[in-house]
Amino acid sequence: MGGDPTGGDADQGQASNPFIRQREGYTVTNSRGDVSYRTPVLNEKGEQVGFMSEPQIPGLATAIASLGGGTPQVYTGDPRYNPSANQGNFNSGGGGSSQPAVDPFAQQRAELAAARANRANALADKQSQLAAAFGAFNNDFYDDLGGSFIDYQNPLLAQSYDDSLRGIYEGFKAKGLLSQADVDAAIGGLDAARDRERNRIASGATAYSDARRNEVAAKQKKLGDQLAGLVGGATTAADVNAQTEAINAFDFSSEVDKLKTPAAKGDLNFFEGFDKVTASSRPSTNVAAVSATGAPQTAESIAAGRAGTGIRSPYEGNSLRVVS
Repeated sequence: MGGDPTGGDADQGQASNPFIRQREGYTVTNSRGDVSYRTPVLNEKGEQVGFMSEPQIPGLATAIASLGGGTPQVYTGDPRYNPSANQGNFNSGGGGSSQPAVDPFAQQRAELAAARANRANALADKQSQLAAAFGAFNNDFYDDLGGSFIDYQNPLLAQSYDDSLRGIYEGFKAKGLLSQADVDAAIGGLDAARDRERNRIASGATAYSDARRNEVAAKQKKLGDQLAGLVGGATTAADVNAQTEAINAFDFSSEVDKLKTPAAKGDLNFFEGFDKVTASSRPSTNVAAVSATGAPQTAESIAAGRAGTGIRSPYEGNSLRVVS
């Protein structure tokens, strides 16, 4: 028998199943043909670390039993798990009955198992919440982002086109030339450039939405990794419960809200290479006429300054007259 905590000898095969060891025990026949009954003792992990059995001194168990004390049991194995030392008198009940040995760590294992089950449920719930939160970032979300980029850029494109068109007319005016064919050719080049700018807006919209798509994917992975880092490596119920509390307290709502806020779209520089004249640099009304002294010149003031004086005699006011 020795001190082999696993039972040794011919009982090795029967000891392979912890459930059978704990619930039913098993028998061992030594070299003399004596049959003894062993009850396994398990540690907090469910591993067998020793066993309880009848004394191996011939006749001793029978003698003690005849005195009304029942069949005695002795412990063999790791002394830290000796039920007799930890729990008092452990007796299998005598007569080779199949009463399992008392397991001093059964409650600890049960508490640990319950704590781990609660942690698993909390983790599953938080993972579901995370998936639901990121479910808002669907194709419709990204399509709307791209559409908003186009909506923002189109008015800027129209304004820049008008400025460039005014620049064309001002250029011809400065040269003193205004050939319709030349004007049409210049405007045709501007229209072709506008088509290219519209394509650039569409490409910018795709890049704008893709940038947020990549940002969302990276953030979702980061949060998932952070959540996974809250679990594992706990060997006591207290440690497992602490991890469960950390899982329940894990809040990612602010991170998700940031992703829902659109980023700045920026102003594209349209029609590079074209001369632009803004509308604000051209007067919208005629400039009011003023005199050399700065007095406003209106129709009334001009008419008043030109009032008729009639026909005057060339001799009026002269003292000499020549008569021929």
